[in-house]
Amino acid sequence: MNSNKIIYRLFNRISPIYTKHNHFLRSAQPNITLATNVSIESPSKKEKDLFVDMLPTVVDSVVYSQKFTQVPEVASWVKKVLEYNLHGGKLNRGLSTVFAYKMLEKPENITEDSLQQARIMGWCVELFQAYLLVLDDIMDGSSTRRGVPCWYRRPDVGLGAINDSIFIQSSLYQLLKTFFTGKPYYTDVMNLFNESLMNTSIGQHLDFIMAHRNKNDYTLFTMERYNAIVKYKTAYYSYKLPVSLGLYLTNNADYNAHKQTEEICLEIGRFFQIQDDYIDCYSDESVSGKAGTDIQEGKCSWLAVSALQRCNSAQRVVFETCYGSKEPAHVERIKQLYNQLELPKVYKEEEQATYDTIMSKISSLPGSLSPPLFTKLIDMIHNRKV
Repeated sequence: MNSNKIIYRLFNRISPIYTKHNHFLRSAQPNITLATNVSIESPSKKEKDLFVDMLPTVVDSVVYSQKFTQVPEVASWVKKVLEYNLHGGKLNRGLSTVFAYKMLEKPENITEDSLQQARIMGWCVELFQAYLLVLDDIMDGSSTRRGVPCWYRRPDVGLGAINDSIFIQSSLYQLLKTFFTGKPYYTDVMNLFNESLMNTSIGQHLDFIMAHRNKNDYTLFTMERYNAIVKYKTAYYSYKLPVSLGLYLTNNADYNAHKQTEEICLEIGRFFQIQDDYIDCYSDESVSGKAGTDIQEGKCSWLAVSALQRCNSAQRVVFETCYGSKEPAHVERIKQLYNQLELPKVYKEEEQATYDTIMSKISSLPGSLSPPLFTKLIDMIHNRKV
């Protein structure tokens, strides 16, 4: 069955419901300005376009499911929640799922049907990401995400965003049920998403308690602690999840294959988070779409840990006085301290050294695990600005 038939079968099933409830759903269109900070360029642009084209099918397959259509008011709200929180991102995690499948699968097994399924699986990853971000923004007190107000910051949402995050998570599992029930890897995929959620929750907890420790207690601001936060909060779901899903889509459930890819995925995840920490402090919000808050929140970021490793006694007093403060003058003073410690230069050196280490590990992978896949994943983020 080709991709058009999949979509036709889905809409053939939901079209009567759509006709009945269309007047509810017209009002659910989000009034937003979409961010345009896209980082994936040609030759991946065509795949990105195909991936984005799948979004309406993804949203409608959830919104017009039997459960939501029993309560049209809720259906229209869920549509609004999904469209607002799935638009405007870089889509790296979802696209990585598609690339993983395409580059791990035997060429003779790749069909339009299998590619369509990979794209839907990629949107499952984007739903997982959206679920996490809605909650993360609340916990961090963030103001913007992807160039628009954070979902909970909207006057018609507020802390109702907590329940909306459950809608997003439920939508992920609804999508898996709709398109992957009966697949040999269905149970493995469900378990993988649950494992990813647990790992990310561990990282989120470590990150949260670090930001809410006793003021001026920086004993835990070590690179070891930082690496633990990154491993659990970012690396598992950003890289291990998409690559493992790609393996499952090829019907490869071999433990050793998944374990071999895990190590390098975690390395790339750390590389990505160090970049994120740097961007949080040094990027232009008009470009990144997000106002940096790591300094104000007292986060255990790579910059903060690196600064404490290099501070003299006087500089440490400045750090302890100003870090974790929301006062604009204090935030600016921390940025000045970072510059005095030449952290932008240190970052560039760290970025290059980490990149070289990862590329060396990629070259040692067996051909069956497609070293070009991991080269592509690292190149997608190398020298990124957003």
